[in-house]
Amino acid sequence: MRRWLRWIRAGMLARLGGVWWAKRRLRAEGAVVVVALHRVLEDADLERTNSLPGIILRRRTFEELAGHVARSYSAVDLSGPIPRGPGARLRLALTFDDGWIDNYAAAFPIARSHGIPITIFVCPGLAGRQAPFWPERIAASIRKARPSATSEEIEAVIERLKPCSPDAQRIAAAACTEDIDSTIAWEGIRRMASQGVAIGAHTQTHQILTTLPSGAARVEIRESKSAIEQALGSRCNLFAYPNGNHSAQTRALVAEAGFRLAFTVERGAWTAATDPFAIPRVNLSESDVAGAGGRFSPAMFDYAVVWKAWRASRPER
Repeated sequence: MRRWLRWIRAGMLARLGGVWWAKRRLRAEGAVVVVALHRVLEDADLERTNSLPGIILRRRTFEELAGHVARSYSAVDLSGPIPRGPGARLRLALTFDDGWIDNYAAAFPIARSHGIPITIFVCPGLAGRQAPFWPERIAASIRKARPSATSEEIEAVIERLKPCSPDAQRIAAAACTEDIDSTIAWEGIRRMASQGVAIGAHTQTHQILTTLPSGAARVEIRESKSAIEQALGSRCNLFAYPNGNHSAQTRALVAEAGFRLAFTVERGAWTAATDPFAIPRVNLSESDVAGAGGRFSPAMFDYAVVWKAWRASRPER
């Protein structure tokens, strides 16, 4: 029912010209809308993953999404100069957090086939790992103990654990010993970087920086930058905050480490007036862009990305 209502709302806004108006205003400001994605999975992999629905797109959905972006937007490469000023098309950047193996196996070839530059934020200390992140291990443990548990119930447990210390999270996830899901190994990261993918840092081991003492946060930030630069032989200028959590202190630490840009998951548009260490992104999953029939909907995408970014940015003007 919720998906139907969003689909109807998106269609009405498109027909009434609301999305067109929002896109026009953003273009006039020279804005860039940055999209935050995580996983791109085959239908068969959806049956075995322990990642929650809020970070997943189906492969077929991403195929159609990439085609829509190539036809209707101007895709921006975050590793180069960011164009400003009014443009013929709204500028958009696609980013991926965490460095999941499917970013390499699915998202990368699809984006390349459409000529779309992408940025992948990786955690060097977790590269090439099985079961790299504690939320998936928690989900696996809950599902094993209670197969009827819903995604909403599992997500509620994970959200309660996010403010906890890394040690507490590790203890809670220790019951899971399965090899589930994995991240890209350095060989794949190097290959993508050599073919134009921008590789950014997402801390060394995906710690939520606002929960750490400043010394530990500094280490997570600096080590991630150093590891990427050493592995790729080039500068790493881009950073994304795990879970999007940031503060004045963490922003200062990212700037101190020598990053050029840092990204949140706060919804909005990136303009010339935006703090370069608090750049907003629109987080997307399958439910945000799939229409009533379950397939990719350009109207839903435009509503979720353009309309919501414009609305979120309005108080700044």
